[in-house]
Amino acid sequence: MRSTRLVYILTAAMVCSAGIGCESGKLETGYAYTPLGDSPSKRRSYYADPFSPEARTAQQERQSDFDARRPVPGN
Repeated sequence: MRSTRLVYILTAAMVCSAGIGCESGKLETGYAYTPLGDSPSKRRSYYADPFSPEARTAQQERQSDFDARRPVPGN
């Protein structure tokens, strides 16, 4: 009987802790935050319209970052 009580307590604790940590990425006010690991150009593109100058600039920056990391043959 004592072990079943312990199982119930542990199960309830797991369910409560899972409910606390599972958020949709939005705060109570509706603000949707962005992940910390994104680059400045990627963060800027979150808020830009798809075909705005800011979105094109962000895409060009991402491409230049990608090109800078690409290995150069013969070096």
